Amino acid sequence: MSAIGRRINLGLVVFIVLSMVGTGGTTVLYQDSASELRSQNQELRQENAELRENLDDTRRELDSTQTRVDELEEQLETRSEDVDQVATNLNQTESQLNATESQLAETRQSLRESEDRVEELEGTVTELRSERSDLQDEVDNLESTIDDLEGENEDLEEQVSDLNDEIDNLENEIDNLNQEIDTLESENQDLRNRLSQACNALDNTNETSSACEGV
Repeated sequence: MSAIGRRINLGLVVFIVLSMVGTGGTTVLYQDSASELRSQNQELRQENAELRENLDDTRRELDSTQTRVDELEEQLETRSEDVDQVATNLNQTESQLNATESQLAETRQSLRESEDRVEELEGTVTELRSERSDLQDEVDNLESTIDDLEGENEDLEEQVSDLNDEIDNLENEIDNLNQEIDTLESENQDLRNRLSQACNALDNTNETSSACEGV
């Protein structure tokens, strides 16, 4: 029952009692009613104070909850920014990986071309060395023939002179071949150095090539 209801009922009771007992008992009944009203009023004040305290607690709890919600929203925003940063880093890493793979493909192509050129130069050097060896054998044979002719007949000086001229020509040709061989060997060595550098670059990427096994 509410406080107003209690007051109305109490007033009705007082009125009835006063009507029944007359004016002689009015003072006593009034004092009792006033005491009860003061007691009820005190209870109502206490109840109101408790309700206010509960309201204050609820407001504080609400404020605390709102603060926590604000903190969680801030954390969520921070984590969203972190996710965006990670995505950006991944995209950059993927671009760098694509560029590295493209560079590796170019390096492999360059290695294949260098391997083919080295094989070609090595074949040419082998042929030139064989030709030089044949010419040197021919020179040795001619010199031996000259020695034989000089020993047999001094009249063969003209023939010896011709043979000497031929020897000079052959030696000039040998010199030219030696220069060509030196040039090719220098070019071959340069290619080998470049091939070695390319192999070292591939080693740094943990990849190997068949051409790198003998370098």
